[in-house]
Amino acid sequence: MLVLARKVGEKIILNDDIEIIVLDTNQNTVRIGVNAPKNVTVYREELYKEIKNSNITSKDVTQNSVDMLQELLNKKNQSFKNDSFSKITNKLTH
Repeated sequence: MLVLARKVGEKIILNDDIEIIVLDTNQNTVRIGVNAPKNVTVYREELYKEIKNSNITSKDVTQNSVDMLQELLNKKNQSFKNDSFSKITNKLTH
C-alpha cells in the first residue's frame, strides 16, 4: 500500500486521467474530490460492498428454485390445456 500525505488543494494522479483532490480536512474527516472519465465508476466502499453482495445474492439460483419454477409452469400449462379442451368439448356437445 502506498501511503501519501497531502494538504488541502493537493492532488494525487492515477493512470494519467484520474485526479484525487483533497478539498477540506477537519477533526476526523477528509473531504476529497475525484475527477475521472465517465467510463470509470467511483463508489464509496460501503456502497460498493452492498452492490457486490446484491449481485452475488441475485445470481445465486439453486437447482431447487429451477425445479419449482418448472413445476409451476407445467401446472399453468396443464391448466390452460384443460380449460381449452373443456371449452372446445362444451361447444361441440351443445
